Parts: sequence; C-alpha cells; structure tokens
Amino acid sequence: MNNSDLIVRYLYLGTDQPFYIQKNRPFDFDEGCRILAPIRTLAEAAAANGDDPAVRKAAEAVSLKEQPVDIIVRVMNSGSLVRNDECLFVLAFIARICTKPEEKHKVYEVVPTLIKESKDLFQFVHFYQTLATKSAGKGFGHGMKVAVTKWYDKHSAEELAKLLATDRGWHEWGHKDIIRMAHIKLADEAKMQVLDAACGGKGVKRPAKAKKSETNDEKANDDLKDEPQVKSEALNMFLRMKEFKRVNDAAHACDGIKNYQYSFELVPSQLYRAAPVWESLFPRMSYRDLVHAALVLQDYKLLKETDTPLSVAYGKVLNRMTSVTESKIHPIFIYQVMRLYEERQRYLNAVKESIHTNNNLALKNSKANPTVMKQFYAALNQSMLNYQRTGLRYLVTLDLRSKQSKKRVFGNRLMSCQAAYVLLTLPMFKRESHMKILSFTDHPEELVEVDLTREMDFFKACDHIQNHASKKTKVKLTQPIEYATENKMPVDVFITIVDSLIRVNPKRQSPVLSLNSYNHTMKQKARYVVVSLSRHQQDLHHFNMKNTKGVLELVGCSQETPKVIDAYVKHHFT
Repeated sequence: MNNSDLIVRYLYLGTDQPFYIQKNRPFDFDEGCRILAPIRTLAEAAAANGDDPAVRKAAEAVSLKEQPVDIIVRVMNSGSLVRNDECLFVLAFIARICTKPEEKHKVYEVVPTLIKESKDLFQFVHFYQTLATKSAGKGFGHGMKVAVTKWYDKHSAEELAKLLATDRGWHEWGHKDIIRMAHIKLADEAKMQVLDAACGGKGVKRPAKAKKSETNDEKANDDLKDEPQVKSEALNMFLRMKEFKRVNDAAHACDGIKNYQYSFELVPSQLYRAAPVWESLFPRMSYRDLVHAALVLQDYKLLKETDTPLSVAYGKVLNRMTSVTESKIHPIFIYQVMRLYEERQRYLNAVKESIHTNNNLALKNSKANPTVMKQFYAALNQSMLNYQRTGLRYLVTLDLRSKQSKKRVFGNRLMSCQAAYVLLTLPMFKRESHMKILSFTDHPEELVEVDLTREMDFFKACDHIQNHASKKTKVKLTQPIEYATENKMPVDVFITIVDSLIRVNPKRQSPVLSLNSYNHTMKQKARYVVVSLSRHQQDLHHFNMKNTKGVLELVGCSQETPKVIDAYVKHHFT
C-alpha cells in the first residue's frame, strides 16, 4: 500500500492497520505523528533543498498518489466519517510541519469551508497549538488569523449570535479565546457588535468622554460620529439569549421558547424539572435529541409509570415516523436509549452508571412508562428502513449459539450478541436486493440458510434467530468464501459476525489468501468484514499488518459500526 492509502485508512479507523474498535477513543498524538511521518519527511526534504542525501533518499521512498490536503477535502465532504478528529489533526500537522508557504496556504484556504461546527474549530485550534514548536511559537500566524476570521465571517450576524450564545468550549478553547487570539475584525458592523458583546463588551461602543484639556470641539464631534450608536438586530438577539439563560421562571421560559424558537441548549438547568418547558421544547427538538431526552426526563421523575400530560406529549412526538425517516438514525442508537430507559439507567459506561444509580436509588423502584416504551419500539422498527441501499451483493454468515442471547457486547453491556446480530443484519436485509444470510453449524464444512423475511420486526427476528441457534458451532472463517466458490456465487461483500473471534479462530489465521483466490477465480473485488462482538482486542494476524487489503476486523457493536462497514464496502478506504 502507498502512503496515501495508509493516510486514508487512518482517517477512518484511527490506525494504519485494518482494525476498528468501538469505544470512546482518546486521541493518540504519538500514533498520529507516527503515521504522518512521510509528510514530515517530505517537509524536511523540502527544507533541506536536497543537500542532505539521507533525507533526500527517505523522501524518494514516500509515495503519495494524492496530496494530503486534497485527501482531507475529499474524505470530509463524503460524509462517511465516524469522527473528524483525525482529519483535523492532519490539517493542523501540515500547517505546523510544512515549510513551504503554498502548502500552509492550502490548509488555511480549506479550513473555513471544511469546518462546519464550533466543536471542530475548537479541536483544530487545540491540535494546532499542541503541535507548536519552540521556534514557531504558540501564537496565531497571519495565515491562521485569516482562516479563523473567514470562518466567523462566513456566518450571518444572526448565526453568529446563536452559536456564540449556545456553543460551549471544547479542549479548553472557546469562542472568546479564539476571537481574542486571532484579533478578529469583520467588515460587517452587526457581526462585530455580536463579537464584541461575546468577548465581554457591551456590543455597542460608547462615545469616549472628551478630555478637559481638549478644546477642539469639531474633532470631538467627528469622533462621536464614527462610533456606532444603534444596536443591530443580531446584537439584540444575542443579548436576549444571554438574558434567557438566566431566567428562573418556567412561564417566562415557555414564552421565550415559543416566541423566539429557543433550543434546549439555552434552557437553564434549574428549569429541567418543569414539565411545561419540555412540552414547549418538544416540537423544536431534532429527533435524535428527542430520543435522548427520555434519559433526562426519567432522572427528573417526569416520566412516571402511569400516563401524565407530559408522557402523552412525549409519546406523540416519538411517534412521528416521518421524523424517524428524515433523521436517518440507525436503529442501534434507538435500541441503546430504549434499553437504558427500560432499565432506569442513563450511561452505558459501568463506572458512570454506578455513580448515577447511587445518586438516584428511587429510579430502581420504578418502572418504565408503557406508552413511551411502545413508541420506542415503533420508532425502532421504523428506523430499520433508514439504511441506505448500496446495490452490492452480500453474503452474511452468523455464529448462532443459544448462549449468545445472554452474552453481552463489548462496550454495550445492555445489548446481547443475539440483539446485535439482528440490529446489524435486519436493516441491511430490508433494503438490499441481493443479500443472503447463513449460519455456521456444528459441522465446519456446512452452512445453513437463515430465512429471515423483510416483514419481520425486531423481536420476531430475535425469536427466529434463537430458534435457529445451536448449542455448539464450529466456525471456519474461510467457509463463506468456499461456499460462494462452490456455488459460483458472485459476492461483493462477505460479512462474518461472531461473539468472540479468538474463540472461533484461536490460531488468528487471516482469510485474506482465500479471499484473494476467490477474487481471482470469480473476477471480483470482494471484501471481507469480520465483526467480533464481545472481544476488546485485535485477533486477526496478517502476514503484513499495514499492507493487507480486503479484510477488515471490527470489535464491538455501536451506531458507528454500520457506518464503518458501509464506508469500507464502498471502497472509501482500503
């Protein structure tokens, strides 16, 4: 594999090996710098101007089919990334490491358009400052100041007012810090008033008092004319939002939400216990936020076991099936929240949840509201149709053992392996035209078909899979490939899902050789995806870990897992 392909893999997986683990991964600076070493080598060669033979030889060994900045633009615009951290790090790395002005300028040119949210801006600045060297210093250079200024200037005055009032800081950076660091000055007076107010000013500059010693009245009058006297509508909006965040009365909060369409982020935390405030917010919340709101509402004891006006109103907004479709939420997300709500919990993390449970012991003695659970279940089944059809030919093989109805998924303690099988396969099966689902048996050379139907809902599919489960299975990772070869079946994607890869493949053998043989025989470009649900380590061993193509190993199951699989089977990365 060339260096460009490795960089693209890093952007999607966070590593240069064909392995993805589902967990909240803190960003690894050392790993990023190691993978981006070829970019540093080219920068050092450019700085040396070919005078150092060793540096020149190392630079000649670097193979980039595409410039890194062009790669970042293409990948971020594709919308197939799980997170933007790696892309932002590469941009900051190039801006700090490269010595050629044109290369730095290319980064600063794309930053205003690529970065969409404040959170990404804060993270980019964090990376940029962390990578600063002693020679370069930690200040913003001219190019960085221009890029940040353009980012703020691309927003309208009203948009600036909203994001400055609602967005919180990230990585110890906030809008105030960046505005002051970059010395931002915009031509639009309304925008500048908002920025000034956000940074601690009044939003409108007050006329300077004339000094006693000043006798030139005409000069003083000219100075007063230059000072803005009228507050813009954007500034008034910003000041209203800041005032709203200090409201203590639920009635006033409801009026503000209805009159000015204020979002949940602006509501003071002391009003989270007020049911009328939530009823005012429901029509204005995105569907993802509505689903997650169940966990907040149960903590404040607003969703009781018996129906109340609030639970009925919440059930109605959950039942908006058009919103489920428009949100494109994967059913795994709804299932996670539904299970947390059903178990009267809030966090998937065991440590966080133990603290939460100790602080909310009364929740354990209550039950979930039946109306809300019914709407959750309806939304879960509707979201099964949110999967975007790829048109590829799939052969999915499951390791169905009866014990897996109780075995938990890594990183998702409320999801069984059986539920993960259904949540990963049924949405694909409902949308794809060419998909076959098989299961392993107690004979390693035999596969049997799992006859799911597209009309099945979640629980019926779970029961169907449980009825097909065996007490014991013998798994051979290459068996699906051999099955396709024997039946002369053209396949674009092989997906094998097991509970523990090390259990079924103790020798850690990779199916890459069998896959290459199948592709050569059938003249295909098939890819092989292995999902190990309960493991937390990389188990497949390839002869060359970095240069292996065609096989991807995933660990755990979350709403990110289908997105990674989708990007891989569409050949967005290797």
